[in-house]
Amino acid sequence: MLNQLISQLKRAEQWSVSPPSEWAMQSEAPFACDRMDFAQWLQFIFIPKMTRLLQAQLPLPRRMTLLPMAQEWAKELKCDRQYTTAILDTINKIDLIFSDDAL
Repeated sequence: MLNQLISQLKRAEQWSVSPPSEWAMQSEAPFACDRMDFAQWLQFIFIPKMTRLLQAQLPLPRRMTLLPMAQEWAKELKCDRQYTTAILDTINKIDLIFSDDAL
């Protein structure tokens, strides 16, 4: 699912070649929304963290609710709607995997 999200972000041209500043990475706000956009948060915080947890076979979060933030972010995107729809669908699937019903 993470690889699918990466591919979709790249297709939508929402994948950065350079990381955010150290200052941005130290944000304590949810989704680092005060210092980076949602795609940057996915790329530089969420995806690496989930990858580390999976590779180390550490406990995964019990619940995730990424979709509402993703929907707000998608409203501002200037790319083809099919790309944003695909990204939102994947994020919804990630949320569902970590929903109370799935656990």
